[in-house]
Amino acid sequence: MFLILGCTSDADLLQNTISVLEKSQLETQQSEKEPEASLEVAEENPVPETETSKPLNAKVISTVAELIENLKSGANLYLEAGDYKLTSTQYLTDLSNVTVTGADGAVIMGDLITLLQFRGEAKNIEFRNVGFNSTSTSKTETGGGIVYFSQTTAENILFDNCSFTCPELNANGLKFVSEGSARSKNITIINCVFLNIGRMGFETQNHTYDGIARITDVKVTDCEFQRLGLQSPYGMAVSLSGIGKSAQISKNTIVDAKDRGIENVGWSNIKIADNTFSSPSTAYAPITCSKDKVGGPQYILDVIISGNNGTILGKEDHLLEISDCNGLKFLDNNFNTDAMHLVHTINSEFNSNTHYSDGGIGIYIELNSNDNTFKGNKFVSTADNATTVVIFVGSAGNIFQNNILLAEGNDSGTFNDVDGGNTNLDVN
Repeated sequence: MFLILGCTSDADLLQNTISVLEKSQLETQQSEKEPEASLEVAEENPVPETETSKPLNAKVISTVAELIENLKSGANLYLEAGDYKLTSTQYLTDLSNVTVTGADGAVIMGDLITLLQFRGEAKNIEFRNVGFNSTSTSKTETGGGIVYFSQTTAENILFDNCSFTCPELNANGLKFVSEGSARSKNITIINCVFLNIGRMGFETQNHTYDGIARITDVKVTDCEFQRLGLQSPYGMAVSLSGIGKSAQISKNTIVDAKDRGIENVGWSNIKIADNTFSSPSTAYAPITCSKDKVGGPQYILDVIISGNNGTILGKEDHLLEISDCNGLKFLDNNFNTDAMHLVHTINSEFNSNTHYSDGGIGIYIELNSNDNTFKGNKFVSTADNATTVVIFVGSAGNIFQNNILLAEGNDSGTFNDVDGGNTNLDVN
């Protein structure tokens, strides 16, 4: 409908109608062109910030000299892509409120045993999308790391989407030591890659042996660990060594660790969950738990091991070791490895697991491992002359119920309770 005022003839009416139609067509053409203008404006806007884009108000760093000069308290740095080759270890004392973000391909490197060493206090430190690469070939074991928090009170530390490598160096990728008066908490390692490491991937250390939990609240999740212990017999992916409290080690992928995959020595209130293990070249114990042998309490408490899986086979030792636990929950794990070995573990639950063992025993229970329950599991021994479950003298009160026990090898058995102090409710 067109509303036309002041027209006195058909000619005038026709002319006004044409004018209105032309105006309508012009507006339509303009509206059709507007998206192009909007698109051009959108292209001029900055790209939304991502993990690897320059953070707001960050100082852009493009040379190693600039990095050294500006790596101090209060720094917010953005490393452009490239190698930042250090000629000496950077000792960072009493550092706080530091954020270092790298563009893709930003690597801090050097022919050094340690690239960065934190001392004193280190608080609110973040590294995002930064690579750390030591090209040192030193075989001397120093017990440190290429990134090393040495006798440090470290709080609120984050490594996100970082990578670590030191294939020819007998050192860890990342290590925290808090002993004596030092205390550390809130350490988060997420989405990181530890590839070709001479010693361990990630380690915390509290070897003061006085029963004090100096390191608490550690999280290692969604990380990849591959080819560890290349220059050392100690090639754990994750080692929590010495008394600590509250940790989550979850959703990590571990390939070719050495000796042990995830090691817990003395930590209570820890969850080890949904990790995947494999050993294409080197076998190892996927998970080990034990008390701190010197100065710690008799048992570690509140340990949950759940949803982990993997095939770890080979000539090296590859037992799954559970020691000194009280109230452990071992749930929904699926392993094909050597035996599950219980030592001095009490009041614990082993439910809904599948465990294949290539050793002479599928699961063996000994040295005062008492009052544990095993329900809904499938335990299988695959070797000849093997026994699927063996309970040795000195362990009593253990109950087996609704389990599947299989012995696939020749001349093998399924259940041997040596002194008769335990119950298998599945035996008629």
